[in-house]
Amino acid sequence: MKSIYKIIILAAILMVACPMMAQDGGDSASSQDSIAVDGGNGSAAAMPAVESLDQAADEAYMRGGENDYKEAIRLYKAAIERDGSSAAIYYNLGNAYYRVDSLAKAIIYYERALRLDPTDEDARANLEFVNSKIIDARPADGISNILVEKTMLMLSPNGWAILSIVIFVIVLLLAAGYIFSRNIRNRKVYFFAAIVVLLINIVSIVISINAASVVTGNKEAIVVVESTQLSTSPATPLNESQKAMLLHEGSKVKVIRELSTPLDPRVKKWVEVEAAGDNRAWIDAEAIEVI
Repeated sequence: MKSIYKIIILAAILMVACPMMAQDGGDSASSQDSIAVDGGNGSAAAMPAVESLDQAADEAYMRGGENDYKEAIRLYKAAIERDGSSAAIYYNLGNAYYRVDSLAKAIIYYERALRLDPTDEDARANLEFVNSKIIDARPADGISNILVEKTMLMLSPNGWAILSIVIFVIVLLLAAGYIFSRNIRNRKVYFFAAIVVLLINIVSIVISINAASVVTGNKEAIVVVESTQLSTSPATPLNESQKAMLLHEGSKVKVIRELSTPLDPRVKKWVEVEAAGDNRAWIDAEAIEVI
């Protein structure tokens, strides 16, 4: 029976270790390929075109005029459409939108930058600064929510995933030490250490899943109009009895559900949201933008 446990542990270690080694080798090969391509004549013509959008956007932003900031926004968005998004380009867009006094858009792009890179202190500081300028006060988070958020910010979602894999490998190694060790004292140490590390591994997996859900989720939105009246029911036009609360530009809401409407441009689309704590109400879909 003991030999069967040994075989199972060894097989598990090989199953985890081999893909990681293969991936490392693949990454190295990819890195070498990219260096070789960069040095070739074929990419010399393509690279300036890719670099020109980012560089032109940066130059427009540095010129410092209102029209320059708007041009930078256009170029950054064009770069995203062609080359994909990144935390850095979202951060730059947030800065550019703030310069043209679009607080809501600045908040949206700082939030998007932090979803891709929660460890970006500059984006976080700028987001807190812009949030301090909006009219509506944000509800204070509970201590438990603050602790969870602070923990998630220690690493990016990919970082938490990698850490979970590493901790799991350590659990397997400790389990192998417990099975293969002949010393009773060492077996006890390996056993209890494996239990502790396994609990840490479970916590890291939960954090990794939550961090990934924050990045890929679309449950939060920002009010992008100067002000909007929320309603207790999705109806047009609003009467006094239906008015729930008034929200201003930059306020964050949590999207609950959308009201399906006929394909008629004359029918306003409504979204049920959670705002100012646990208050639920309906808001015009055109008044918000999902982060």
